Amino acid sequence: MSLLEFWGKTKSTIDLMIEDFLKGVKEWEVLEMSKYIMKDGKRFRGTLALFFTEALGGTIESALKGAVATEILHSASLALDDIVDYDVTRRGDKSAWIVYGNRRVIFVTNYLIPTALNMISTYGEIALNTSINLWKDTAVGALKDLYGKKEDYEQTIDLKTSSLFKLSTCIASFASHKVELLDSLLEMGRLLGVMYQVIDDYADVKTMEPEKLVGSARQLYELAGDKTQEYVKNSFLKYKERYVEMVNQLPFISHFRSDIQQMPDFLITGLLNEAGIDSF
Repeated sequence: MSLLEFWGKTKSTIDLMIEDFLKGVKEWEVLEMSKYIMKDGKRFRGTLALFFTEALGGTIESALKGAVATEILHSASLALDDIVDYDVTRRGDKSAWIVYGNRRVIFVTNYLIPTALNMISTYGEIALNTSINLWKDTAVGALKDLYGKKEDYEQTIDLKTSSLFKLSTCIASFASHKVELLDSLLEMGRLLGVMYQVIDDYADVKTMEPEKLVGSARQLYELAGDKTQEYVKNSFLKYKERYVEMVNQLPFISHFRSDIQQMPDFLITGLLNEAGIDSF
């Protein structure tokens, strides 16, 4: 089964698990906003948790709770980002803060975040502590995204985006009972996240007027200017080389290895296609 086929299959499973999670929310206002915040996601970070778990010899069932928790945290972070960035659309619809107001959305994310962390705690204390630290990194990354200088670019994207990719690989480590691989898997998640974000920022630079760029895309443009394409290509190839080296060092089941190696290209092809860009 290819990564694309796996994604199509497991996205439906994760969506059903999220529906089950939402059924347990008793307060109607929290339920209504939680449904809105979590609707229509690609579920790719959750899929990564399941994919890496199975590739390490674990079962999808063992990683489902962690995958759902990852998606809850991701959706909460997007809802908060939209408030900070004044983004009025998300996933083809109005952003949650436009519909419900800032204060309500902030209160609901304050419900969703500890709920997700509590779900991750079922994998043990180390898993919980790691996920807490990753969420803290996400918060620092959001600050750097808003206030950082061009010199902060790589650290900004590392913190704001890689943290939740690292959470996916963290879940896989515990769900597959390969705790000894935690540090290596976290680094793989970091590299995937950085590659994803640098291409996402490149797409913004290519399709938006410079004065409209915000966050890490603005930092990228200020850092590289007319040489943005060259900078992005060199960065991507550098991170991909390191990523492939790590894949070759880890004990993945053989029939998963090719898809894992090609995952960076799979990610960037999707991002570029969405932006209407052929290549970089």
